[in-house]
This record gives sequence, C-alpha cells and structure tokens, in this order.
Amino acid sequence: MGEAPLRTYIGALAAFAVALAAAWSYGHGLSHEPQLIYGTVIFAAFILLVDLFSIQVSDRIAIGVWNIPVIVAVAALGPTWTALAAIPSAVFVGRRDPLRVVYEIVHNVTIIYLAGIVFSFASEPLLINDSAPWATIVYGTLVAGIAQEVSSEVVNSLLLRVKHGQALSETWKEMVQPYLLPEAINILTAGLAVLALVADGPIAAVVVAAGSIGSLALMYRSRDQVKENHELRARVESLEEALATSNTVFGTMIIRDLGQRDGYTHRHAAATATYAADLAREMKLDDTHVQKMRMAGLLHNIGLFGLPEDLLVATGRLNSIAKSRLNEHPARGEEALAAVSEFEEMAGWVRWHHERPDGRGYPDKLRGPWIPLEAKILSVAQAYAAMVLDQPRRPGMKPAEAREKLSAGIDTEFDGVVVRALLRLLDTESEGYRMADDHRFVFPSPESRGDARHDVPEPRRGEDLGRILPR
Repeated sequence: MGEAPLRTYIGALAAFAVALAAAWSYGHGLSHEPQLIYGTVIFAAFILLVDLFSIQVSDRIAIGVWNIPVIVAVAALGPTWTALAAIPSAVFVGRRDPLRVVYEIVHNVTIIYLAGIVFSFASEPLLINDSAPWATIVYGTLVAGIAQEVSSEVVNSLLLRVKHGQALSETWKEMVQPYLLPEAINILTAGLAVLALVADGPIAAVVVAAGSIGSLALMYRSRDQVKENHELRARVESLEEALATSNTVFGTMIIRDLGQRDGYTHRHAAATATYAADLAREMKLDDTHVQKMRMAGLLHNIGLFGLPEDLLVATGRLNSIAKSRLNEHPARGEEALAAVSEFEEMAGWVRWHHERPDGRGYPDKLRGPWIPLEAKILSVAQAYAAMVLDQPRRPGMKPAEAREKLSAGIDTEFDGVVVRALLRLLDTESEGYRMADDHRFVFPSPESRGDARHDVPEPRRGEDLGRILPR
C-alpha cells in the first residue's frame, strides 16, 4: 500500500496518544520526586537492554520481553515517567527511519497510558506511595499488563493491516496466538517483580532478569515450533498436491486409453471440459468451481472404463441389453471418483449428468429442481460436444443443427438457463469453438507431470485446455 494511509494511521494514533497524556496530566498532574527521575533512568536502560535481545519471528515482526520492565515501570513510576523511559528504546528500534521512530513513540505512549489508567484504580505509583494492600497492587499490575498487551497487539495488527494489507485473522494466527503463553508469562513475571519491589526493592531486579531469561527461552521455543508447523504444513500441502496430480494423471490416462479404443471418448472429454468450464464462468460461478467443472468434464465418462470394447465401438443400433450396460456408466463413474477424496464432490455431478428436467433421465430419474446446477452444466456441455463431434456411430452435426436440438430440448432434456448460457457463448465465439476442433480442445497430455502450480491463474475462455489441467 502507499505511504499516505500509513501516515494517516500514525497521525491518528499520535492524536490519541496526546489525548491520553493530556487527560492524565489534567487529572493527576506530574510529580517531580527525585526517586522518579532516578527510576526513569534505570528503567530506560533496562527497557533498551531487553530490546537488544528481541526475537525476529517474521520479516515484519519482532517479539521480546520488553513488556516486563514496562509493566513494572508503570506500577513504580506511573505512565508519564514510563513513557519517557521508553523513548530511547523507540529511537533504537526505529533507527534510521524517522516515521518508524514516530510510530514506536506513539505506540509506546498509547499502551503505557492505557496500562497506567488501569493500574491507577489499584494504587498510586509505588515509588511515591506503596501503602495499598499487596494483593491489590499485584492484581492491578496483572490487569494493567493485560490491558497493555491487548492494546499493543491491536495497534500492531492495525499497522500490518494498513501498511501491508494483512488480514487481522492472519495476524492473529501467525503473530499473536503462537506467543500467548510467553506473553502471559511476561505479565506474571511483572506481577511477581512488583510484589518483590514492594516487599524488598533490590529483589525486583533479580525477578525481572530471571523471568526475562525464562520467557525468552519460551519465546525461542514457540518460534521454532511455529517454524516447524509451517514446514510441516508445506510438506502436507505438497503431498496433497502430488496425490491430486497423481489421481488426475491416472484418470486422464484412463480417458486417453478409452479414446484410443473408440477414437472419440478423449476428444469428447476435452470438449466437455472446455464447454463446462466456460459455462461455469458464464454463469458466475467462482474460480474454484470453474476448475472443478473442467475436471468433471474431463472425467465425466470414466465409468465407460471396463465396458466391452465392442460396445464402445459399435456402429449399429444398440439393443436393449447393450443400451442398459452403456447407461450404467454414470453410476460407475460416480463410484470410481468417490473413492478419491479430491473428486468426492464432483462424483455426484458425474452420476447425474444424464438426468433430465422432465424426470426421464438416468440413473435416478431426478426432476429439474433436484438436479444440481453442476450436473445440469455437464449435461448441456457433454450433449453439445457429442452433437458436433464425429462419433463411431455417426458423423458430427453442423453447429446450427446442434443449436436447434439444444433449443428443442429446453426444460425437457436440458435446463433452459444453462442452454441459453451456452448459446450466448456460441454467439460470441469462433467457428472453431462451435465445432470443438481448435487448439482449446486438445486433450491434455498425461506425460508432463508437475506442471500445475497453485500460483498460475485460471485461464480465461479460449486458452489451451492442456496448459491448465494438472498433469
């Protein structure tokens, strides 16, 4: 994104930070006791020190135990002096980027004052007055720590949204959720440090140091675990892609084998795949559906595999027994595809691609409203492809004649909405498209494996079928 939205966001955050500081100063004033000044110097050094040991978890985010001394400083000094103590850290983190320095400062001021406001309900700054009950002080510290942590994550998440367009859900999963336990340890450590500060001042430094070391170790472990999870997820996705590709290659080889036997099935599959995908896109289905329709079109006749060859290449009129055997292929196709997890959804579409709106189709004699849209698309796509292509039993029709047959079958043999969508496509396309005989209808080669990539965009209508199917 551009820098203007980022500057606007930082400007709005700065205005909010100034408003918080002004409201606090108006309500509480500003104490100048020497112990507050000395404490500010000490905490500034401590906060800067822990920033030197931050952990880079991505190219955009680093985490650390910075919030431990900040929470303790809020309890001991109050928000105004803590905000001053955090300035050297902000300058160090921003370094040579002035805009980053400004962001770090206003970010720190915002979360420190929010935490200070919460703690003020429990006690005054401890270096001024530690007379409140210990339980109240510790409780106030823990709640202030939670307020600081939540506000910090919100501010950073909105920054990633504005600057990089990163979804809030993605930030939560990758940058926040894996590190909730270390952050909780930080808040508990701050609570113990404040308790030690009230009971015996010097002990607090030991608690903060020990807690910081332990929390850092836990953060390193969390980061390594997140990295391992990402690597494992990538391996699983790679295996799933390889499995899907292998299944597709296997199905493609079966269709190619059928085509070598009858000289027709593979050409019909390629044409059906192209018409089905284009129809899905014409009917405003999403890209995932378009891909699935293309694959369903390619494999819709896989149920023919295993039928006698003389039945597939017969040129005469089929008797009732032969016709019954041939009509088994949608159910056989569903059974074959349902056995593969990637093809389970399209298995039903394949089963019903010979159903008719008037209920006279097969194998289940479904009527129009009960037939899925995808099956209706397959029905029209395969029917038109079968009409215009040469078959073992007859030569192909002219496109005009095929259009007439489709129109005559509206709402009886074919769904009218789908037919009209195909007619619109045919009106805008070339003669080669209408005849299913140009480069877009080339059957994909199963020999080229591993060509498919997730980052290759779905081709628009008119691109080569062989380049977009996984091989």
